[in-house]
Amino acid sequence: MKKPITIKDIAERLKVSVATVSRALRGSTEIKPETKEAVLKMAKDLDYHPNLLASSLSSKRSKIIGVVVPTINRFFWSNSISGIENIAYKENYKVMIFQSGESYKKELEIVETLANSRVDGIIIAFSKETTNYDHIESVMNRGIPVTLFERVTESIKTCKIVTDDFAGAKEITEHLLARNRRRIVHIGGPRSLEVCRERLAGYRAALREQGIAPDPNMEIELSEFSFDTGGETIERLWRRLEKPDALFCFADIIAIGALHAAHNLGISVPEELAIAGFGDDITSKFIRPALTTMAQPSFEMGQTAAKMLLHSILENEVQEDCDCISVKPTLMVRDST
Repeated sequence: MKKPITIKDIAERLKVSVATVSRALRGSTEIKPETKEAVLKMAKDLDYHPNLLASSLSSKRSKIIGVVVPTINRFFWSNSISGIENIAYKENYKVMIFQSGESYKKELEIVETLANSRVDGIIIAFSKETTNYDHIESVMNRGIPVTLFERVTESIKTCKIVTDDFAGAKEITEHLLARNRRRIVHIGGPRSLEVCRERLAGYRAALREQGIAPDPNMEIELSEFSFDTGGETIERLWRRLEKPDALFCFADIIAIGALHAAHNLGISVPEELAIAGFGDDITSKFIRPALTTMAQPSFEMGQTAAKMLLHSILENEVQEDCDCISVKPTLMVRDST
């Protein structure tokens, strides 16, 4: 294999010091323009590529942050990543993106890989299986800042940004109640996740304020968030003697699956059954009937998460002093309710 070209090779060819070449490649104003031009030309001629690992060892910064999300094929997560990259690149940081696939085991492996790759910090949204957070504590104890994003835990003192899921769920349930719906089924996710517990709590609070006692038979806990589980759930519900008159779904993808199944079953939406989701997925406004949902400012939330992490990195701040930012979602009323 051909030996990689180093800055020492460039320096020898030009008969200048290694320090001069290094400064020229960094764009230092201390180097004369003609010297800088000569260095850049020689680097191109010799096909020189910088050794990022060596650079990070000398500067103690890799200029890379790691992002771990459950999946990237959902609008909220992909749009959040765009927001993170938007801020990171402005600060000359690169972003390494991983998806846990909702697997705790895979999440552990990813976090360890990122730490061993000398990333400067990590933004993470936990998998649905994650109930132990020792891997995050371990990374932080190694001096790597971590910002928790959307799926968080109160057991770790660090920067966090979340949706105000309680308020959002309460508002959308109130919206359904205002339309004289009284048999509202909540289709939620695994209650091991704080986000799922908060949305369920908001739903229950809205019912109680209207004098309606929450009924466990009207609360369905799904193990996964998918189009198919939404459809299967409404098929089971419609076999009941007393059918629901509204569904509040934890995520838009579940609501969209329910809408599709309702159409196949001949259920009129919203006349017989109102359906609402959460997240304002990009598809929710284009399906028919268009889906009522809670819009989360995912791009802006990603930007904020990146700002929080970069501030911790650049200022070397103790992360226990970081705030938890809660962002209120916006009700988007459409034809499905």
